Amino acid sequence: MYDFDRFMNPQQAARSATRGRVVVYDYERGLHYRGGLFQRVLGPGRYRIWPFTDQRIVVLDIRRATQTVSNQKLLTSDQITVTLSLLVSYQIADPALAVHAVADCHGQLYADAQLALRSVVGAVTMDTLLTDRGELGKQALADVTPKAAAYGLEVLSLDIKDVILTPRVRDLLMREAEARREAQATLVAAREEVAAMRALANAARMAEEHPNLLRLRELDTVRRVAQAGGNTIVLGVGATPTVAPAAGTARRSVSGVRPDMDDAEE
Repeated sequence: MYDFDRFMNPQQAARSATRGRVVVYDYERGLHYRGGLFQRVLGPGRYRIWPFTDQRIVVLDIRRATQTVSNQKLLTSDQITVTLSLLVSYQIADPALAVHAVADCHGQLYADAQLALRSVVGAVTMDTLLTDRGELGKQALADVTPKAAAYGLEVLSLDIKDVILTPRVRDLLMREAEARREAQATLVAAREEVAAMRALANAARMAEEHPNLLRLRELDTVRRVAQAGGNTIVLGVGATPTVAPAAGTARRSVSGVRPDMDDAEE
């Protein structure tokens, strides 16, 4: 015959019995009491309680469980209000301690996780909270674990799963992100412009040092235009330079011909 123990939280005691057969399943543990005194922890198996022996078996579920600490309005170190939710995963490690140390081990874990979350969030800024939620969860886990072990619970994980900001803070963050993106785009454009100017300066320096490069560039442009077809190409051709006679040749021509005046005198 089974009935819920009146002096124990139903979440702690899956069931209890004062007489008859009691089956403890593989995912459970039993606490055996005689005359109100705790005797031992019962493992999986079948047990019998004889009538009128003043015995009781309390059965607890030791499987992994989760608990959500939701809608916690907290204040960060830079005075910004945020709403957080915390997910705690745990299991009963010591059934006797879980029942005897506190009146409700599940409620005690909720309170300890809540206090740890407030302590961690109150020591950091909003930016740190948004970027390092995993690290903050580890800090809260380190704070809760020894406290939970004192009343028989093993905390397996503790994660900050939701961070809700007020509409005003969300608008400010959106503006900040947009300004950051615009500044980044301006910086990239300025870098590209500087690179283009350096390339032009290098090209001008090479053209000055090697004038034939401009002619080669011109011929390459003509070749590419000619490949397209249907284009008329007009090239400017400079005047042919006139070669002046050598000075020595001019003197020989003058000395080989007698002037007309000398002929007249003869």
